[in-house]
Amino acid sequence: MTTVDLDAAFDQLAATLDQAVRERNFATTSSVAETLGLRKIGDGKPSQRHVWERPDGDLVLRFEWRWYDQSKAFSTQPDMNLLSVSLLRGEQTVKTASDRYED
Repeated sequence: MTTVDLDAAFDQLAATLDQAVRERNFATTSSVAETLGLRKIGDGKPSQRHVWERPDGDLVLRFEWRWYDQSKAFSTQPDMNLLSVSLLRGEQTVKTASDRYED
């Protein structure tokens, strides 16, 4: 993928965030990420943080979904889900988009 391709892929992936929030389902974006060539990284163990990446030279396109429990003692609350799409050059963020939903 060239830089232009990663930039276009970022835009396509970022555009899915609204739908994922409406549907309250991260899989909307993760399936598009996989279609665009991003691969899930990690050790396969259950986690509150899931990352998909597509490197190309010094650029990396990344989708991240993480969630946390908002409940407190004697108060059951929905989980918060955070979705972010980033285009990185080394350690520097070139572009980013994010959204969140509760479920």
